[in-house]
Amino acid sequence: MLVRKSFRKYQRRALISSFYVALLFLLFLLLSSYVNLGNTKQLSAYDNDWDDISEFRKEISDLGINTKSLVSSPLLLNEIENPTNSTFVISGVEKDTFSLPSIGSDSSFISFSEPEGYSTSEISAIMNFVSRGGTVIVLDDFGYSSGLADAVGISYSNHRLYDDEYAVELDYNYVWMNISQNHTDWENSDEFHIGHSRWHQGTDPTGTGMHPCSRWAESEITFATKEEAGLCAHHYNSTSKMIEYHHDYNLLLNAPSAFESIEFSGDFSYYEAVGRSSPQSYLDLNNDGKITLETETAQSEADSQGPFDVYIETCDSSDCSDSSAGRIYFISDGSALINAVYSFESANSGEFDEDGKSITNIPENDNRKWALDVIAESVLTANNFTNKEAIVASSDAMVIFDESRHSQNVLFTDAYNLIYFLLVYLTGDGIGMLLLFILLFLAFEAVLIKKTDPEPWRHIFNIIYYGFGDAKRYGYYTRTNKIKQVFLSRVRNLNALSREEFDRMPAQELQEMIKDPVLVKFVFENKKYDLEQTVAIVKRIKAWQKG
Repeated sequence: MLVRKSFRKYQRRALISSFYVALLFLLFLLLSSYVNLGNTKQLSAYDNDWDDISEFRKEISDLGINTKSLVSSPLLLNEIENPTNSTFVISGVEKDTFSLPSIGSDSSFISFSEPEGYSTSEISAIMNFVSRGGTVIVLDDFGYSSGLADAVGISYSNHRLYDDEYAVELDYNYVWMNISQNHTDWENSDEFHIGHSRWHQGTDPTGTGMHPCSRWAESEITFATKEEAGLCAHHYNSTSKMIEYHHDYNLLLNAPSAFESIEFSGDFSYYEAVGRSSPQSYLDLNNDGKITLETETAQSEADSQGPFDVYIETCDSSDCSDSSAGRIYFISDGSALINAVYSFESANSGEFDEDGKSITNIPENDNRKWALDVIAESVLTANNFTNKEAIVASSDAMVIFDESRHSQNVLFTDAYNLIYFLLVYLTGDGIGMLLLFILLFLAFEAVLIKKTDPEPWRHIFNIIYYGFGDAKRYGYYTRTNKIKQVFLSRVRNLNALSREEFDRMPAQELQEMIKDPVLVKFVFENKKYDLEQTVAIVKRIKAWQKG
């Protein structure tokens, strides 16, 4: 019998250990597919390396705009009540999403396969954010933003863009994307460089610019200080004390891609390819890192020649004139706002370094001006260009940085983000909530099945059960010392003695009070009793009490 019990005990321990080993193994496989410690940590709004975007975050925070990070899932965008003054920044999508069950795009089927980068539910949350007036900035090249781009009818080429118009101070990896009229090196430059027409002139070539800083410049309001100019301070002229808006933008990109030249087919009303590469640009279609012309090989194997769309804007209004309508800005380069380019003066002064080497010779660019103008267009929605209070950020202005798709290179950090993502999925997605309900239901059912039903209540007239309970359930009360203590307390109470009086009582007088020789022996002798003897003592105590 003892051998059989020991075998069952070890067998149970082995099964439990096997279960936890299998669970840990599955958890390891899950984390290994999600966490990639070999990836380079970059493009974070909260790190200060040359290839992060913390300078952008710090500057908009100094302008009085709330900055937040999203580490779990864009499903949380649904929790923002009024996103009119909110901007969601996606800078590099380095990790794919999990293919978790979700409601399909037609809301009638369950989808088990997800687009790249973001799940169907997450893309729906982002699009809902835009339809309610929010602004989204998507900076990505070869990442996982194609699912979001497809949702608005835009397609990434997923090929490297090379351009003769590159930054000669650096190398061919740094390419110029010009929204301007001041570059005259290209043939027919006016055809390709007309400036940001919507911000400068509106959709009508003879009309007024739509950008709020352009409207403030036209109002000719003077500001005593640069800080007083609020979100248009980067256009402030200290001599004239006014805002002088310029619609020329020369953006410096780092190893960009491009968009496919297709007809826009999304649900939004306004699409415009604002920025393009030069006519002497090429897409590396065969991904060999070389430019192959049609004269050098067969046409099917040649690289495609530009210009190509690199910067696209889309709005949830017919002409993008509604300041409270949502907008999405797509640039096919995830590093357009990295610290070394955004703060080129700080980079050239040696503030940033790459692999221990200082970064210098970053040419002057308008990446910072463009980014701040996007934020200004998103936040300044009052359409009041005479009241100076309307040029500063409102209390509900907010910029949210998507950190959920960045590699952290720290196992516990990525694991925390994963757990947070699953929590948001199970509480924010319809199918997720259904799965959570099913899991909780099965868990409760397992507990109920495991729990043994209680025996029916019955009154047992047995001195052992009645006085001291079952020996297995109340083993503490079967100890002889405890029985002796209870018996002596009963003797003291029956004789109306205090504890002090009872403690000073001589042994002979106590024996006379008890009178029963068996119980006297039980009280004064330290002897071990087996269960049968203990039962006999208890019965004798009961009989003594009745006597």
